[in-house]
Amino acid sequence: MAARAPIRLRVAHQKAYLWDLEGELAYVLILINIQYLRVQHHICGSLQGTLPQVTQQNVFLGLPLVLLPEEVVLLVRNNLAVLVHDSAAHLPPTPAQAASYAASRSSAITAQREASLASEAERKALHEAKNADLIAAKRRAKEDRRRAQAAKELEDKGAMAEGDGRIEVSVPPLREGETTTGPPSAAAAAPAPSTPLPAPPAPTSRDLSTVAYTIIIEPRSSSLAWYDPSLASATYSTLDAAAAAGVWSYPQTPLQEARCRVFEDLWRRGHYMGGGLRFGGDFLVYPGDPLRYHSHFTLTVLSTPTTAIMPLDLVAYGRLATGVKKAHLLASWEDAEAPQGGEGRALYVSLEWAAFG
Repeated sequence: MAARAPIRLRVAHQKAYLWDLEGELAYVLILINIQYLRVQHHICGSLQGTLPQVTQQNVFLGLPLVLLPEEVVLLVRNNLAVLVHDSAAHLPPTPAQAASYAASRSSAITAQREASLASEAERKALHEAKNADLIAAKRRAKEDRRRAQAAKELEDKGAMAEGDGRIEVSVPPLREGETTTGPPSAAAAAPAPSTPLPAPPAPTSRDLSTVAYTIIIEPRSSSLAWYDPSLASATYSTLDAAAAAGVWSYPQTPLQEARCRVFEDLWRRGHYMGGGLRFGGDFLVYPGDPLRYHSHFTLTVLSTPTTAIMPLDLVAYGRLATGVKKAHLLASWEDAEAPQGGEGRALYVSLEWAAFG
């Protein structure tokens, strides 16, 4: 199998994003870049994009995948990825390209309008059919009530014909101070006051019903004719070249370099790494994929092996890590002292709070 081409990481404002969903043509049906980085190289990153029609946006996120600076440095130094300056990769479009893009957008808008009008006509037809059924049902109910009332009247007339013609009337008892003759008093004749019903809303000619529209948003610019990330001025395969162009500037300080070196050392030992800010450290160290394992260590990286640490910091590291059922690692990078040079080595100290009798 041919060697896999480096993954293109798009850089904007000193952050690296993984936007491409599929890898090279030979791997389209086998791997995607996110799965490839996670399974083959223990690089997880964090998804930051929202997904349409998903209710829990803070749980299920999508592309782009944002990588930690240390992950970017590791991938570029090991020739697993290249940095693409996304702004420089967008060339000015030619008149023909601009006209073609405008025509495609116009046709897409026309198609959306036609689809919207068709859906609106279908909705109105369905609404009218429902109203017709409702009106017919009301008419049937009214006719049934009229027939029932007519049948009852006929039954009452037949009962009166069969009797002796006398009608019994129930008269309420006479109250004190009232007379049995004359018209009823005004107070008795007046109906009981009732709460007036609210006036019905004035009909409006505007239809306020909800209509669904489809809006096409291009998720990435790789499909544009004037986008070319293979340009020498847009693609950087080394950190020095990207730093000289002002595209990428990490690492700059000894502490940042130590973080990158320690990160790569633990990565080579087979660990997965993630951000550790929630647990009071620089990184979290996992024995396997974070989707399957809890982290065993919180990690704080020191700029040099001789960096002073305050006693209160030691207590905080130990107690905080123990409180979340982890051990805390203090790490630093020691440069090699061999005459021919070397990459140095990482030094680790483990802190775990224990109860004393």
